[in-house]
Amino acid sequence: MAPAGEMRESELFAPSTLVDQTFPPGAAANMSLGSVPRRNRPTYKRLFWPACAALVVLLAITGLSWRYRIVHPRTALDDFWGPVLHDQRTVLICTGSVIFAPERASGTLTAGKDIEYPFVSMEGASAISHVSGLLQSSGVQAQLKSAGATPLTELREHSFILMGAFNNQWTLRLVQPLQFHFASEPAESIVDRMQPQVRWLRDPSLPYSSADDYALVARYRDSTTDSWVVVLAGVGRNGTEAAAEFASSPHYMQLLRDQLGKDFSTRNIEAVLKVSVIDGKTGAPSILAVHAW
Repeated sequence: MAPAGEMRESELFAPSTLVDQTFPPGAAANMSLGSVPRRNRPTYKRLFWPACAALVVLLAITGLSWRYRIVHPRTALDDFWGPVLHDQRTVLICTGSVIFAPERASGTLTAGKDIEYPFVSMEGASAISHVSGLLQSSGVQAQLKSAGATPLTELREHSFILMGAFNNQWTLRLVQPLQFHFASEPAESIVDRMQPQVRWLRDPSLPYSSADDYALVARYRDSTTDSWVVVLAGVGRNGTEAAAEFASSPHYMQLLRDQLGKDFSTRNIEAVLKVSVIDGKTGAPSILAVHAW
């Protein structure tokens, strides 16, 4: 057995004795991470894996977004409709409606508020189909109403689309201040405010089913309703059908953007179209004049 003095000397230099004498009680537990209870480990240790997972998800979303933009680049059609559909769940299609009027060249007359059962032509139905299909593909619901039954308060609630000209009171009223607008006298036509001598109208010497038509396509922020409005309106019903086809076509929208240049998505836009008509059927539209502000 070792002498008592030696025992005291070894105890003096024993690790446990050294720790006890050097640090306050309880401090020895902090000398080794292996002895730390899980709940007391530093916060960054607990958040490390969740942070890694979040980073992986973020990188995946970024990669998919980049890939989508490469595969589906933004088109002129997107730029045209972007301001109108932004933050909209429902867009109102306010269409002109008519009643039969055999004494008129067109065979129809604008339906007023007192008409319970107005109708639209086949060309008008085709125009509605073009636009409602585009809205649906954009995730926006179309609400269809007759212009005669649409009060101003409804036009102020959301973006809206005006279809038809001389059978739509709202089209005639709201486009009146624009450079290109509609006039009833001396004949139904589209006129240029900056050049009063310029007038686009159907040839009255030809049968209605054979006379070329003209149309106005416009997208602008309307001051009366404080809403974005799209106007798709022909002098006749063929023009309205062609305007709707034009405004829902990536090809025609690209032609329009090429003419107007930069800031196409944010500027107010007007375009006058010429539409060939053969045996009452609507031909392809072509751009005659444009204006942006």
